[in-house]
Amino acid sequence: MLWAFVIGGFAILLLALGRRPGQPAGIDRLILLDGGSAEELAPRRRVKAGRLLDAFLQMPYRIAPAFIRVRLDARLEKLCEAPGLSVPVLAGIGAYASVGVPLLLLMLSRFSLAGLLTAPACCAFGLFVPRIIAGRARCRHLESVRQALPDTADMLYAYVLGGKNLDQAFRGAALLACEPLKSFLSQAVREMELGSARDEAFERLSARCPVRELSSLLNSLLEAEKRGHSLSSSLAIFSREIRLRRRDQVREAGAKAPLKMLVPLIFLILPASVLLTVGPTFLVTLQRVF
Repeated sequence: MLWAFVIGGFAILLLALGRRPGQPAGIDRLILLDGGSAEELAPRRRVKAGRLLDAFLQMPYRIAPAFIRVRLDARLEKLCEAPGLSVPVLAGIGAYASVGVPLLLLMLSRFSLAGLLTAPACCAFGLFVPRIIAGRARCRHLESVRQALPDTADMLYAYVLGGKNLDQAFRGAALLACEPLKSFLSQAVREMELGSARDEAFERLSARCPVRELSSLLNSLLEAEKRGHSLSSSLAIFSREIRLRRRDQVREAGAKAPLKMLVPLIFLILPASVLLTVGPTFLVTLQRVF
């Protein structure tokens, strides 16, 4: 097995060295000959690299038996809520992590007894890596929705001031909203066009996108329409409150920054500064003494 990895790496190295530096290949060269620029090739190369990475990550899932893939689908399907994640990708990440982390630990410990005893724990940790990645991706996804809400509330406010009713304003805001909020709002608009009640569509939207600010906006719209309040005043109050809340969050993050910088400052920067300032003097003193 070791010889196979060595021969494969040597073949990849020969293929990389066989092409002159900066020389495009295949279709890229034809695009350059046709008058295209190198900037036009950058998106193509990024897409190609992304496809290669996805194929590499999905390989363990593709070669797994059918009954294992069924179990993986049942366990990982609920984790694929964020865009860019799928069951094959998460399964491949878990397979590589559960094998690679123990192997790396064993190689670093030179197959010692402590490394052999710690390897099962590292393998179990590798199986939890897909859940960690999916959780972080979901948090980033919901944070993107939260950041797009103030502009969407402003668009709703503009549509209502222009004389549109709630359905028309919601449909227009869904068309002009930024991703990923646009996909959630567009799905709710399609449900209402297919005959669903507005409150039911809003309730399903809140369940699909559990962002507190979005749920507050939908509830305030429904309550304002039921009680006969002005939609424009409700939207104005919501837009002001969400922007004040965003400002408070930014201030809180800024206040926490010095505390987060304290740990690397004490354990990384301060020892290096002490070594650079006191170290030479200490060495010269030792040479004079001895």
